[in-house]
Amino acid sequence: MEEVKKVIQKAGPFRIGAVVLCGILLLLISCGDSLFGAGEGGSTVSPSATPAAEERETSGQYKERMENELAELLKKVEGVENVQVMLTLKASNEKVTLKDNTNRGNGSEEETVLIEDSDRNSSPYVIQEKEPEIEGVVVVCRGGDDSVIKREITEAVSALFQIESHKIKVMKGKEAKE
Repeated sequence: MEEVKKVIQKAGPFRIGAVVLCGILLLLISCGDSLFGAGEGGSTVSPSATPAAEERETSGQYKERMENELAELLKKVEGVENVQVMLTLKASNEKVTLKDNTNRGNGSEEETVLIEDSDRNSSPYVIQEKEPEIEGVVVVCRGGDDSVIKREITEAVSALFQIESHKIKVMKGKEAKE
């Protein structure tokens, strides 16, 4: 008992209190599923804890928006006119879901956290949505035959979309016959 008193005096009441508080928090975190009634199929979260439902952009809408934004930007470059842009995407949007890791016996299991709506329908809790990765870009414009303009467009597209220059093609557009 004397040794315990010496340890408490050495550590001080503030540090002892912090250790006890951390222990209680760890217990609450590890027993959270059983305390809050999560089922076997995964943890559930109330709909109020989910992010606001936003309208998500489809891959096609994303591609069209990026093409339009790039075309509008390139129209502002001196010597570039009548710009048309085409992008290719590697994949569609990727949704990252929240996972709950639980230790059971000898191993650990990973379960997807589910949310329930007012009709008791459950769906995965999405914590992040990644935009599709752009794979290639073609730019057709008047002025696309000028080597300086080609280089400038290629460098701009490469900087904007983090793609290699060999995946960017700049071409001269046809002159409109009047």
